[in-house]
Amino acid sequence: MKKIDLTTWERQSHFAWFSQFANPSIAFDVKMDITRVLDYCKNKGLSSYSIIMYVICKCINENKAMRLRTLGDDVVEIDCANVAYTIMVNDYCFVNCRARLTEGFEVYLKDIKENKTRYTNSSYIQKEYNSIAIIDDIYCSCIPWINFMSIKQPVPDKIPESKSIPRACWGQYYNEGESIKMTLNITANHALADGKDLSDVFNNIQYSFNNIEKIIG
Repeated sequence: MKKIDLTTWERQSHFAWFSQFANPSIAFDVKMDITRVLDYCKNKGLSSYSIIMYVICKCINENKAMRLRTLGDDVVEIDCANVAYTIMVNDYCFVNCRARLTEGFEVYLKDIKENKTRYTNSSYIQKEYNSIAIIDDIYCSCIPWINFMSIKQPVPDKIPESKSIPRACWGQYYNEGESIKMTLNITANHALADGKDLSDVFNNIQYSFNNIEKIIG
């Protein structure tokens, strides 16, 4: 983790301005082609959900602005963010889980499988949420029951660190001609990232989806 020197930071004025907002979020909803990913997962016997989430978070991590977080009065750059996501348990209740990206793809898959075994069809109910954000996270969720065109993600007012954590959410897969697509939302803090940063992330994700064999191996 590296602390940013706010006195020399080129985004200092942007950060000061947007940090005044109760909700300083910027978000795009983009149609993504996942045809190659689904074919790859089918041939390899892999979960498309796990692979799509891995690619999204890998590409978010590859953008410096998306690795910036607020920590108290400071801005820090983390080395790599892990995946914080949800699993449905107990008839539409959800539990928060984490999977490690910092230790590589195989460890990430291991964490996903262990979380699924632990919580799927369990009676576990999450009784409370953390009052302090874990800044080396990316928040992920999937809405597989509907093909949405846009979504507004919840960003808490009273947990400043949480506002700086990127959020990703994608919807139901659908056919469009010979392709299979989905809508992907990524929400970031505008005090830390601009539209160019989000655009670069989306373009990197689509490139990775199109070349999934090179990304996963």
